[in-house]
Amino acid sequence: MKSYVNTVLFVFVICHASTVFSQIKFKSLRDFMQPAGDWLQASQVKVDSINNKIFSYEPGIDCFVNGAKGRTKYLVTKESFGDIELHIEFMLPQGSNSGIYFQSRYEIQLFDSWNATHLTFYDCGGIQQRWDSSKGDNGKGFEGYAPRLNACKAPGKWQELDVIFKAAKFNSAGEKITNAKFEKVILNGMVIHENVELSGPTKGALSEIEVARAPFRLQGGHGPVAFRNIKVRDLSNIRLSKPNMWVDLFENNEETGPNYDFIVNGDATNQEANTMFEYNGKELRAMYKWQETVAPYGIAITKKTYGSYDLKFEFKWGKRKFEPRLDKIRDAGLLYHCPVGSYAWPSSLEYQIQEGDCGDLWTILGTSCNVLKEGEIINVKKADYSRSKKWTNQEKSGWNKVLLEVRGDTAKYYLNGVLINQIVNATYGGLSLNSGFIALQAEYSEVIYRKIKIKEL
Repeated sequence: MKSYVNTVLFVFVICHASTVFSQIKFKSLRDFMQPAGDWLQASQVKVDSINNKIFSYEPGIDCFVNGAKGRTKYLVTKESFGDIELHIEFMLPQGSNSGIYFQSRYEIQLFDSWNATHLTFYDCGGIQQRWDSSKGDNGKGFEGYAPRLNACKAPGKWQELDVIFKAAKFNSAGEKITNAKFEKVILNGMVIHENVELSGPTKGALSEIEVARAPFRLQGGHGPVAFRNIKVRDLSNIRLSKPNMWVDLFENNEETGPNYDFIVNGDATNQEANTMFEYNGKELRAMYKWQETVAPYGIAITKKTYGSYDLKFEFKWGKRKFEPRLDKIRDAGLLYHCPVGSYAWPSSLEYQIQEGDCGDLWTILGTSCNVLKEGEIINVKKADYSRSKKWTNQEKSGWNKVLLEVRGDTAKYYLNGVLINQIVNATYGGLSLNSGFIALQAEYSEVIYRKIKIKEL
């Protein structure tokens, strides 16, 4: 079942009347402001066999390297961003240093912190300190946040960083009413920051004046660094909570646009995205317009994270199946508590939707939990993909009713009114897993979801 690589090249936002196609992977230096200094594209990047403080590489298109000398200007996006989710992979040789400046103002530090024990904000994943030149020598630097633990890999290893960043907010008079915040920072699968507010720009910021939207930039002047798989998801269209009210999980209105994304695996095109998913405000239909025999997989995922809630919907299988699952049972899923949402198959807890297995629990790519059955705690094996079967088969032909009751790190699975699974003690990245994005899967079979409602508590 869950044995595919988590790669995604595009996010697709499907509107009622028209389609918006938004590429979120930066694949070329042309995606950044020009001139780009000594930045170049390369492949086969590795630490040099003679000098472990520099890279060797071949010409190519797989990643971005800050030149042969390892010191050049910032690489700056052409587009400006507000609230985003960023996925980026990076490599550093021994002793090197770089950083990512969100909105060109708030830095996540990248540093060779392999084997470091006494962590500070200068270490890999640290949030850089603020700086006030008007203060004395002992007061120029203030704030700054060390990572919760050292998740840094050895020099020469590719490392993964996922960040949910929320920009500062302003009222109609331009006055700041909410600080910028790193809502979640995950380094190599470990949560190193949660809900860190920033009172202002950090040291090295482009400007001390905070704004709603601005480009992000990659530091290239402090030592050799390579980047690849840079993906951005816009999180700006988030609906305010309406506690204790049933509302549509997915909404799309003229004022704010859709509060969800369609994320499709592989090198998908605009046309392929349109034919894989369609949402009309009442039903989410997957694969009904697909004409090829081979299909990708994908998800419809929220832009908002949810913690404690009830979620309900109905689903029904269609007739057609697609390669590579033509000879297999129909499969889909409800993914919840996704720490990040830039993947077509994200880390998550899953309410399995599969013929004959509806209601099975899956823990996916770093999540873990226990099952609570008749008062007994049952351990679920920790692995990239682990399964705990439903207690009873309640699936029927035609429409089936799913209810998921989530209370932080616990959840109850219902199918057609019957409790069929219950989980407790959910964790991810070394911490309790008590919130995340919600996604509905399409996995090589026609399926319809309808009456998709959520009630936040």
